[in-house]
Amino acid sequence: MIQTIIYSIGSIFPKIINYAFLKFFTQSLKREEFSLYTDMYALSFLVIAFISFGLENTYFRFLSKKTYDKEVIFSTGVIVQLFITSFFLIISVNSIKYLVSIAGYKNHPEYFFMFFLIIFFDTICILPMAWLRINEMALKYTIINMINILIQSIFIIYLFSSSTKNYYDYSYSKTDFNSKSYFSIFELVNSFTDKTGYIFFSNMISSLTNFFLVFPILLREVSIKKFNKIIAKKMLNYGIPIMLGTIAFSLNENLDKILIKRWLSDEINGAYSACYKIASFMSLYIRAFRLGIEPFFFKKSEDSNAKYYYEEITYMFIILGLIFYVLICGNISMFIGFLIDKKYHLAIPIIPIVMMGNLFLGIYINLSIFYKIIDKPIIGTYISLFGVLITILFNGVFFLIISNHNSFMIPAWGTFTSYGSMVLVLYFWGKKKFLKFCNCKKTWKIIIHLFFAFFLVIVITNENKIEISLFLQFLYLIIIFVLEILEFKKKYTH
Repeated sequence: MIQTIIYSIGSIFPKIINYAFLKFFTQSLKREEFSLYTDMYALSFLVIAFISFGLENTYFRFLSKKTYDKEVIFSTGVIVQLFITSFFLIISVNSIKYLVSIAGYKNHPEYFFMFFLIIFFDTICILPMAWLRINEMALKYTIINMINILIQSIFIIYLFSSSTKNYYDYSYSKTDFNSKSYFSIFELVNSFTDKTGYIFFSNMISSLTNFFLVFPILLREVSIKKFNKIIAKKMLNYGIPIMLGTIAFSLNENLDKILIKRWLSDEINGAYSACYKIASFMSLYIRAFRLGIEPFFFKKSEDSNAKYYYEEITYMFIILGLIFYVLICGNISMFIGFLIDKKYHLAIPIIPIVMMGNLFLGIYINLSIFYKIIDKPIIGTYISLFGVLITILFNGVFFLIISNHNSFMIPAWGTFTSYGSMVLVLYFWGKKKFLKFCNCKKTWKIIIHLFFAFFLVIVITNENKIEISLFLQFLYLIIIFVLEILEFKKKYTH
């Protein structure tokens, strides 16, 4: 329990800081500039999905088998990862002119150079951070994450504050050592990039810091003598389906924003992306839950009552997720002004739709554990590709048939439908193979919970009255509480 709390702090705190900066970014950047910021991260997620090669999940799975030496697994995984990322960096840097031309960033090649370094260092750090988790060093894991986000935050604040007109009006002598020292880094960064690039530069410094912080682990634990070619081949074979599934997931998450920027406008994409980030609040909940529970899943995979654990934990995840969903979406009108600037509000209607889609994704992640522990990650690849087809279908309709300024609702429904369909496919597939979580009574109970929560949020957002919203939310919480108490008594009194 304590481990879960510490991991949650280390995972959620950086995301909270990022959300705190959302208001700052939407005030400081034009919608067109915010679109560039979002687009670069969307493209980078696709690249990281490819070069990370699913090695984090592969590392966890190989350790759970207890037939391999854990030091050999870690050294082998890190060396393989280092080779892949180094190859990526060399190829990317040498192809930068071609890449920026294709992506539409001829005026900003520096964006790509900074992101090459971000991707390189972040990917190398994946396995050392996983090593901290598997060795239950929750405090160290959390401290590293907090240091990284604080450094990134400090650089962002410094660069943006230095870029104000006060800097340009500031008359200081060239011999004024304090002034020259304070503005020297800003002058260097400002000489090759713009405001949007300040964010990327700050991230690059943070990623470099992360690498230095985990470097002692690499020095101490990794040895070329422990590299095992046979295990490396097995890890790659296991990781390839996970990698393909991760790429498919990245397409599901980012294809809409990539296409809106290029086929509608940066202004619309800026508003859509800002509201999408708010809808991604659900990822805070999913991330914290996954960090604490996934290693537990693997450890319990050989127990005789493993299916019982999966059933209860998944059910608990869904109920708590729905409460989170109702409370966030039910009060969105009250706090939206604190999160993003008013010029981004035109895309607010996508928030309840995308957030429910993200909850479906969380359910999928919990259920997906069944194919991981039976060593068949290819199942996840097939299902993720099915989700991508739905995403492409919705975005195709969006651009080819209804192309107008309000049609950004269609990609939002695409996210909802894609993740919802993936949950259904995985559920019925897993029902035959592994999942006990499939008795009709509980399944229908979950479906009713999902529909009720979504319907309640639609009613609240349409009414747009605080009194009605608060009453309905309170009523929802009371109903959930009473139903679960009755279920608990029934289960433990028979």
